[in-house]
Amino acid sequence: MNNRILITGALGQLGKFFIDSLINQGNYVLATDIKNSNDLNCDFEIFDVHDLKKGDELIKKYKINQVYNFAAILSAKGEINPAKTWDLNNAGFFNIVDICLKNKINKIFWPSSIAVFGKNSNLNFASIDEPMCPETIYGASKLACEKAMYYYNFKNIIDIRSLRFPGIVSNSKPGGGTTDYVVDMLFSAAKKKDFTCFLKNDTVLPMMHINDAVDASIMLMSIDKKNISINSPYNISSFETSPSKWRDTINSFGYELKIDYEVDFRQDIADSWPKKVDDSLLRKDIDWIPKFNEKETALDILKSI
Repeated sequence: MNNRILITGALGQLGKFFIDSLINQGNYVLATDIKNSNDLNCDFEIFDVHDLKKGDELIKKYKINQVYNFAAILSAKGEINPAKTWDLNNAGFFNIVDICLKNKINKIFWPSSIAVFGKNSNLNFASIDEPMCPETIYGASKLACEKAMYYYNFKNIIDIRSLRFPGIVSNSKPGGGTTDYVVDMLFSAAKKKDFTCFLKNDTVLPMMHINDAVDASIMLMSIDKKNISINSPYNISSFETSPSKWRDTINSFGYELKIDYEVDFRQDIADSWPKKVDDSLLRKDIDWIPKFNEKETALDILKSI
């Protein structure tokens, strides 16, 4: 592939997995975030997406030709400070676009989220173009950027590609999302500790293994633009689970995880998100299918903890 890629928000849940995969495929990667790190397998620079001047300097210095823009505040943390969340998520999107346009970079990957859906959507099986009234500032910010993405693609101003991620299951520390219980439960099981869940036991949400999320994203970025049939993000998912079902899956491997339930404000968020999404168009357009189902995901992550 031999691209020179800048990743923003590289210290979040997604960053290190994208870095390793992109490097393994022959790309140069520059990781950036607002705090320092020596734990990544690539060059690293401090970069706040509000800083247009620094972004311009980094792109020129490292001869960047693609950007993966992961800088964001997630759903649960976003409700604590809505103004900051709106500012970071939206300013980050537009600033990266502006920097790329200035430097004639024509391809950006930017992740959206199932948080764009709302209770006016068909939450039992959400299509790509459902009505959407998100009930979190995170979802509202993602939806606003989705509309801007559509505009930029429709007008052929810049090529932005995106997936609406469900809950991502990995061995990295959760970053303040409503689906983070799936990861926390795995760590609790591995440490032989009981788990207190903030969602009801039967709350079903779509999920996927981090490797599937990375593979699909890189495939989407790699295919010819003529194969992409929409200007907005694709739905993507692998399996659906609930806290009680996920516990049973974990315990099927010999663990004895016990759960207590202390439902909080995140239940209202989860109730506004789809139980299942229709990702058939993505599978058709980029010829992708997930490698991991629910049991394979749980077992693989447990082995890596």
